[in-house]
Amino acid sequence: MMKNLIIPFLLVLLLGCDRTVQHNSSVLSKYEKMDPEKNLLALVNDEDLNGFQWMNPPENFGSHDGAIQITADRSSDFFNNPETLERTATAPFLYRDVEGDFVATALVRPDFRAMWNAAALMVHMDSAHWIKFAFENSDATGRSIVSVVTQGTSDDANGAVVHEKEMVWLRMIRKGEVYAMHWSDNGVDFNMARLARLPGKGPVKVGMEAQSPVGDAVVHEFRYFSLEQHTVEDLRKGE
Repeated sequence: MMKNLIIPFLLVLLLGCDRTVQHNSSVLSKYEKMDPEKNLLALVNDEDLNGFQWMNPPENFGSHDGAIQITADRSSDFFNNPETLERTATAPFLYRDVEGDFVATALVRPDFRAMWNAAALMVHMDSAHWIKFAFENSDATGRSIVSVVTQGTSDDANGAVVHEKEMVWLRMIRKGEVYAMHWSDNGVDFNMARLARLPGKGPVKVGMEAQSPVGDAVVHEFRYFSLEQHTVEDLRKGE
């Protein structure tokens, strides 16, 4: 009798394991849908930045298997405080100069050990005009999708709360003077977080920002970054 019970039980376990493997493979395949040939980080290293430049170079920077690790020192941030009018522009920012419309996409994995720690996509015109789109440890909502649009002074907008995630996809789309910010937890299904206008149709700096405003130095990881220059028809849908 016991043998008759054990065999079906083992079959259930095996089938359950098989479903688990299939599920995990499905999740991984979603991340792999991003074309690895478009990952501009694959050719970035200490000796060759592959066309990128630094604003506020970090003390430590590494690259491995198509990903980069940026050390954000204590007090590193970009924020033009609307309450005090104090301007902070100290966070490492790795960027390319871009003209015209584009779609920038990144997979980010921040170190969240302190408040406001974040890894972000950033568009920078000058010290008074820039946008930061981040996966941040917000003081209000914890791990969240946060956007900061700066036109003289910065605003600070908390979006979707994603406590259970260690990394997310961020996407910034430019069409003329309008920018759409989208995010995804799987690299396939993107949701718009914000739509904003930033006057000026000239060249901008587009890239990755790493910050640690109040905590100790931390290492944030960017596991993918692509930059495609084409015009998106529907900014809200991102296509």
